Amino acid sequence: MRRIGLAALLLPVAMIAAACSSGSSTATDSAGSAAPAASSGASAASDGSPLIIGFAAGLTGDCAVGDVSGAAGLEYGVKVLNDNGGVAGHPVKLITKDMKGDSALGGTVAQELIDQGAQVLVAPCFPGMAAGVIQAGGKAGIPVISAASTQPEFSVVGGSPAFIAAFGDNVQAAAAAEYALKQGVKTSFTVSSPDLTYTQNTPKWFTEVFEAGGGKNLGDVSFNLGQTDFSAQVTQIANLPEQPEVIFTAMFPPDTSNFVRALRSAGVTSRIIGADGNDTVALLEAGADAVNGTWYTTHGFDQAGTPFGDFLAGMTKANGKAPEAPALAGLGYTTAQIIASAVEQAGSTDPAAIQAAMSNLENVETATGVITFKGTNGVPAKTVFIGGVEDGKFVFKDSFVPANIPTP
Repeated sequence: MRRIGLAALLLPVAMIAAACSSGSSTATDSAGSAAPAASSGASAASDGSPLIIGFAAGLTGDCAVGDVSGAAGLEYGVKVLNDNGGVAGHPVKLITKDMKGDSALGGTVAQELIDQGAQVLVAPCFPGMAAGVIQAGGKAGIPVISAASTQPEFSVVGGSPAFIAAFGDNVQAAAAAEYALKQGVKTSFTVSSPDLTYTQNTPKWFTEVFEAGGGKNLGDVSFNLGQTDFSAQVTQIANLPEQPEVIFTAMFPPDTSNFVRALRSAGVTSRIIGADGNDTVALLEAGADAVNGTWYTTHGFDQAGTPFGDFLAGMTKANGKAPEAPALAGLGYTTAQIIASAVEQAGSTDPAAIQAAMSNLENVETATGVITFKGTNGVPAKTVFIGGVEDGKFVFKDSFVPANIPTP
């Protein structure tokens, strides 16, 4: 079978940008609103019926941090596919509905998308909010993937198989720890929050790998998502008998910016290592000079001649501006690539066939790295990129697959 869909998503930048000058079959609705009905079910690879992707996205609420940019990248990927003939002759239709970060509403929105013919569901970024979507997809026999989730439990939280396009938090935590150790760092401190497993478990995995590599973690302090006053946490850190060389946290803006500014105001000079949620211009805008020297893990970096660099250049030219969170947009684009590859391998838009093909994907090159789902639980072990902030700009530091990945 000709791999028309995936090949389209890997076209040179100039061709991608030119393709995006025309329209595409996409629709965006708020939860509960009506949208044009579409057919669903099995179809032959050449009958021209649509491939319908339903995105139950958290465009408002806590999931917006990942899903707004993820949705933009996915929509761009669908445009590229359609302007290059669709996937194996099938035009692609994307229907996006806002589940508002509400776990109960997620299942309802997912069922609405299924009723509108969705053959693949894209779920919101946090597992707790995605459980209803995964359950609805499992009940209907429809494959479910998240563009922005990095939490390993996403693949099991809904009681049926599901996939993520990103690496797991255990992987990015391991990469952060190994990178710090490679820089000669000996001591660390972590800041965690019980509000999300993302902010709770990632620091624990960092500590596990950091200490296994010979480092020493000096302790942990907790925070709550959305808090603006970090004086209690900063005071505890400032009063430590020994100041840590690095502080690791999986918080994300605006929390990160508020926290780092408070640290610097208190005279704490420890370097900050953050997770992928910090790869956004919001960190630079709100953190100002305080975030200089920060390291963070991410899914790709703007380097010319790389798949991620090509994607970012194409999307920037097509939209007239760069995405605010390039890596998260890249994961949305990666999701389109994964779905296209699965449909091509399945030779069908039948959801069961797509699910089986997706489970067996191997070495699929995407904008954010090589994807293999075969032999995994739906969480790929991908390359992790390390970025830094210098002089108010993001800079590339390193990229690798960590050697010591904790079991989630």
